[in-house]
Amino acid sequence: MGWYSSRVSELNERLNRASEGAPDTVKRALSDAIVKVGNAADQALSAMLDASERTSAGNLGTQRKWQERCATATADISRAFGDAAKDNMLSPALQLFWYQALEHEMAFFDSLAKVQTPQLHDDLLVHQDLLNKMLGELWDKWTFLLSKDVIFENDQRQVVQQVSRMAQSIVDELAPGVLKRTSEGVSRATAKSLDVALKLDDKLLGGKGVDLAKLVASLFDVDIPDEIDRNLLDAVQGGSEVYQVQKGHYRNLVSAYQSLVQAEKGSVLLLFNATRAEVDTYRDKNDLGNAKVMLDQAKGYLSDWASRVPSSAQRSEASSFKDKVCSAIDTDWRLTEELDNKFRDKFKGIFVQSLGSETLEQLAESYLFRQHLEEITRKDAAGKLKALPGNLQSEVDSALERGLRPLDDLVNRVPEEVRELARMKNQRFKEHVRARLKDRIQALLPAIVELAALWDPNNLSRDFSREELEKALR
Repeated sequence: MGWYSSRVSELNERLNRASEGAPDTVKRALSDAIVKVGNAADQALSAMLDASERTSAGNLGTQRKWQERCATATADISRAFGDAAKDNMLSPALQLFWYQALEHEMAFFDSLAKVQTPQLHDDLLVHQDLLNKMLGELWDKWTFLLSKDVIFENDQRQVVQQVSRMAQSIVDELAPGVLKRTSEGVSRATAKSLDVALKLDDKLLGGKGVDLAKLVASLFDVDIPDEIDRNLLDAVQGGSEVYQVQKGHYRNLVSAYQSLVQAEKGSVLLLFNATRAEVDTYRDKNDLGNAKVMLDQAKGYLSDWASRVPSSAQRSEASSFKDKVCSAIDTDWRLTEELDNKFRDKFKGIFVQSLGSETLEQLAESYLFRQHLEEITRKDAAGKLKALPGNLQSEVDSALERGLRPLDDLVNRVPEEVRELARMKNQRFKEHVRARLKDRIQALLPAIVELAALWDPNNLSRDFSREELEKALR
């Protein structure tokens, strides 16, 4: 490469001035020594540049390689000058030349051996390698976290979908079914009451010499028979167990959902936050600013060395060497910058800087679950349940009105002199039946009200909240 050609020329010029009048043998010996010095310096500088260009995270130890090459160069140069003077008498001028040349060459390589540039270059490459590895490891970890998170969220979504089906069932089946069963049950019960009344009608009204007061008492002064009473009460109470089952099922779903949320917090989100903390710690110690300091110091130390070598020709050679080495360092620095930018772009809002809204949504899915809850709310299961007690009483009244209407016809058939009494007895009987059913409906109200409260939009938002997940991430 001819690194040292200028220095060789400079040494030859000085030798020519100092060797005027000296024997040719002495001139040739010193001239040969200068050639050897140039070769030794060329080999050393070429090897050091090669070490800098080849250095990598898997091929470190550049500082040691430089020091070894400098040591070899100084040994070879010392030997070359020593051999030249060993068997020759040097004039005072040549002795001065010999001494200064050797001193300057020793100073050139001794000072170069102490420069920390190759170590800082290695450190920069270690930084680069760590960054590159972290890029891969973090992407793998992020992919793993997302896949694990998806499993939890799919399970949570399935729970919410069951809640949605429950709401639809209340709207489509439970509330209408209660009314239907009540109406049918009252109809069956009143049919039995009517059957009893018709039998009494056949028995008493069909005969002669009937005691009218006894007739009225027989028709209306009886309490509701046990069998009929049970039918009336069962007609209303049939939904009670359904309400309890619904409440239990809802609470089981809430418990399952919240257990999944806690599991997600304790695994996926815990690992995510721990990873963010690790990245923060790494970035504090190994950010691009720290790497830039390494770069500047590496180039600065080498520039300082090149400016301080003894002779002008050495400074020229040192400057050329410095530029080549700095070019190799700059090449690695550009890759470091690219990796750092890639790192920031890839993990901004995830592991780098403040948590981004997109990352928050990926991990907590608050918006998506809010949409699910809004869909459940639109089914208005709470509204249907809140309206149920009033609808139930209205349905009972209508069913009783239809079922007991034949008794009104029967009242109109009794002898006129007791018809008003019969009408009063009939009305009292109806009120008695209504009162029994109303009491039972009132007994059911707490269960219906409690179930309705579970489906209130505010309660749904609390029971199936994503707030804990969001707090765990902030």
